[in-house]
Amino acid sequence: MPKSSRPIHPGDNQRLYQTVARQLATIIEEHAADPDWRVPSERELAEELGVSRPVIREAVIALEMKGIVEVRGRAGITILRRSGIRSALETALVLSEMDAGPGPFELLEARMAIESSAAGLAAERATRYDELELEECIAQMEQETDVLLLHEQGDRRFHMTIARMTGNSVIVSMVEALWQQRDRSPMWRKLHEHIYPASVRPLWVGDHHAILAAIRLRNREAAYNAMARHLRNVINELLEADERGRICTGETDRKVR
Repeated sequence: MPKSSRPIHPGDNQRLYQTVARQLATIIEEHAADPDWRVPSERELAEELGVSRPVIREAVIALEMKGIVEVRGRAGITILRRSGIRSALETALVLSEMDAGPGPFELLEARMAIESSAAGLAAERATRYDELELEECIAQMEQETDVLLLHEQGDRRFHMTIARMTGNSVIVSMVEALWQQRDRSPMWRKLHEHIYPASVRPLWVGDHHAILAAIRLRNREAAYNAMARHLRNVINELLEADERGRICTGETDRKVR
């Protein structure tokens, strides 16, 4: 797909994903009369619009939340024609008024910057008691096999424990604020509808074991890298879940209820 000449410029009070969502709505409107047209893949859209895939995913989530499109596993992005396609102007106004908060990948980037450094600092200051507490957090994660991903307590407890291990109250408040934003985010909830927990839990538990191993060694660089690798794995899994066909709608619906 040729790269678009449409420049992406966020408005003064707009997040980038909102600007991209309005652009995608315009593209959909332009092709509304063509029954054979399909929404390009996220990779193609990222290339055409000159933004990253995480921004495209956040924009698609915004459109999905407004009932304009739906992400259907390997089928990709599907236009919900039964709900009617809004005009580009109407959609632009709707999305301008909607702010679902920071996008999930924006939050993950912030977490990577802050929590990786926190893990490195924690490795230098860890005590045997801290190690035991982190072990308990991982054990709790391993027991939460039937818990909805967004409601797991062991994972959050692990990351907050590392923040407290730094002995820096500013770092603790920053990490806690990021997790609170995640908990309040409707975009996070929508994004996790496409994740099959059984496919990601072993990977993420393994990541936490690696972080703990680096902390046991009191190796700042290794702890930093282990945390950064874990958060990159989270980003990659959230991006690739639909392409791998891991959506498990029935299971998600049962757990949400």
